[in-house]
Amino acid sequence: MSVLDIILDFILNPWFILSLIFWVVVLLLIRVLRNKKEAYYLWFPMLAMFRTRKLNNFIAKISKKAPKFWKIFWTIGIFVSFSFTIYALYFFFTNFVNLIFNPRVEQAIVPLIPGVTINLPVMMYLILPLLFILTTHEFAHGISAGADGVDIKSTGILGAGIFFIIGFGAFVEVDERALSSRKFHRNTRLRIAAAGTYVNGMTAGVAFLLLLSFPLIITPFYSQVAQVNSVVTEADGGFNFGNIANGDVILAIKKKGTEDNQYIYLDNYAGRTLNNILNNKTSLQCSIGDNLTFRIYSPSADSYSEKNITLGPRYNIGILYDYISNTELQITKIYSASEGGNNYNKNLTVGLTITKINNISINRTSGDTLEQALTEFNLNTINLSTASDTYILDVEKIGVKIGIYSISYFMYKNDFAKFFTSFWPEFWYREIAWLFIIAFSITLFNMLPLPVFDGDRMVKELINWGFGEDFKTTKKKTDKVKFKKDEKDLNLSEYRVEKIDSVKIVIENQIDARKQSEIILAEEKYSLIDKIGDGFKDTVSLNLPEQTKLEDGSLIEISYEYWHDEKRKIKKTLLNIIRVITLFIIVGNFILSFTRFGGLLFWI
Repeated sequence: MSVLDIILDFILNPWFILSLIFWVVVLLLIRVLRNKKEAYYLWFPMLAMFRTRKLNNFIAKISKKAPKFWKIFWTIGIFVSFSFTIYALYFFFTNFVNLIFNPRVEQAIVPLIPGVTINLPVMMYLILPLLFILTTHEFAHGISAGADGVDIKSTGILGAGIFFIIGFGAFVEVDERALSSRKFHRNTRLRIAAAGTYVNGMTAGVAFLLLLSFPLIITPFYSQVAQVNSVVTEADGGFNFGNIANGDVILAIKKKGTEDNQYIYLDNYAGRTLNNILNNKTSLQCSIGDNLTFRIYSPSADSYSEKNITLGPRYNIGILYDYISNTELQITKIYSASEGGNNYNKNLTVGLTITKINNISINRTSGDTLEQALTEFNLNTINLSTASDTYILDVEKIGVKIGIYSISYFMYKNDFAKFFTSFWPEFWYREIAWLFIIAFSITLFNMLPLPVFDGDRMVKELINWGFGEDFKTTKKKTDKVKFKKDEKDLNLSEYRVEKIDSVKIVIENQIDARKQSEIILAEEKYSLIDKIGDGFKDTVSLNLPEQTKLEDGSLIEISYEYWHDEKRKIKKTLLNIIRVITLFIIVGNFILSFTRFGGLLFWI
């Protein structure tokens, strides 16, 4: 493949095209908002955020209705969400151990990365669930904050896209600085931290109930029947190649020659599946050699017809095999007696190469195959020959077969359902299934005690509550902040500031950046204030003249003395230990999933 071909494949990849469209739209929006820089944040080519305050009033209005109800509701969420933290740690730890000692494919955990671990068609089903989950998650944070009187700074949407990755979400920004202060009780912080996961957990629960009740919801409009996906040729063991076609929808079955009222109508939700009918689990009794009439619907032609098919024998010979060439097959497994095998005592061995079936040389091109030999009626034995030996295998009749591979199809029951087509219930079933999977997965991951996740906030708050606080001594600290002309209040990183030692304006040399000069502000040019309103001073308010020549972005160094929590170090150490252990377990799950089942596309 030439370099030009590689470049063309890259450019024509759907994920690259989607990402390109995404960034073009972002750049156009930034162009429109060029005079409102506070309305957007761009970190090209990874992240774009657009802020607005238009939804603030909407969220505030909801949170102010029945505030007592909301506080009780979100308080319950603390216990529910923290239980997910405990379960998440248990789940990932046990899964990690199982991946080491007893790995199974269903334990694989791989991140959901569009274009990498999940393809474009499937990703289309994820868009609505993701938007719903992220939006309700953030709105839950906003409503719980509003109910406790925490200011909502802004709401908005965010998007991320780079080459093959693209995603969207919503966000709600609360006043984190005020929230972390003594102005608000720890219960408020716990309620807000737990709210998003609490709603995600409820979403997963509702989606799970919808999945369980989906048959009940869909039954008035659709029946689930069988559609022919492919018809097996005689060389591959089929009996009805040419009698039935790909795409045929099987609506009903009866014995050939009987009256129409003898039809058994398929409906998977009522237990009348194609397999159940063939296995004699309905009033229609089937046996080898029977001629059946299928009532068929053709979706492409929107027409009905009847087709006659023959039931062939389904045999068990107690082995598995693979063709290794056009003229040879190799035995790959011999079933034992406990596994239902019937030829375990015929001196067969795994790896044995078979060249003849019933003394006829294997030739897949001409249709001389083991599958074709097993289409004969009333077989009792079959001969398998190697270059030097012949083995006589017992043949056990275990049922009947048509010789087709089928998939589920939703057949409409009325004009209303016909208008929405058979794809409609399949679409919504997949949407609800992904809603459950994503909501439950986000619930578990988000409650892990890792930075940025809500679980980390809850664990941090619980550690603070458990150890308490001890402000006995003061310490000195220097903060560096950027000056903004429209913001004269400079927030300090500590909340209990005792006094300001100095405020310096650092001026860089335009010629030599290593050389700097400093201007120390006089005490009358600034004051220490309690901006949050929690009873402790935390902000330096500048008293500069309106015509100041100080430019935006100028560096200001503030040296101050603050009351220090003597228990801060031990609390931080414990929190970091929990974080490291959690990170080790999660990364271990990802690495082991990749090394054990590297090519699989899974998400929990």
